[in-house]
Amino acid sequence: MTDGWAPDRRRADRRIVTYVCQARIEGEAEPMRVGDLSAGGMVLESPRPLIAGAELAFVLETEVETIGPLRGHVAHSRLVFAARAGDRHSCIAGVAFERVTADQSAAIARVLAEIDERRRNRSQDKP
Repeated sequence: MTDGWAPDRRRADRRIVTYVCQARIEGEAEPMRVGDLSAGGMVLESPRPLIAGAELAFVLETEVETIGPLRGHVAHSRLVFAARAGDRHSCIAGVAFERVTADQSAAIARVLAEIDERRRNRSQDKP
């Protein structure tokens, strides 16, 4: 039996976010860090498990711009055990975007382009 998650189920290529990017989830006190992002969704680092199938309303905040309000649902959620004794466990959750407007889609595309540009400009990635 699987938990419903598999890389081949993704609808769009995801980029690892290497700068400040967070989601402010409606009803949550603290923003959640976005680990990777695509045109169709994101992976959140959460202090507690998010329930698969749960509907979310949120604003995506990056160094480039703020996008929202957005809606999505939790596609998968799992616990990540701490690497060292005494550290806190965390959770990661895949969130699929829903009903993204043309303006929101364009804004997400700009953020993805910025991620790609920063990666191209990293000195260790240059020949």
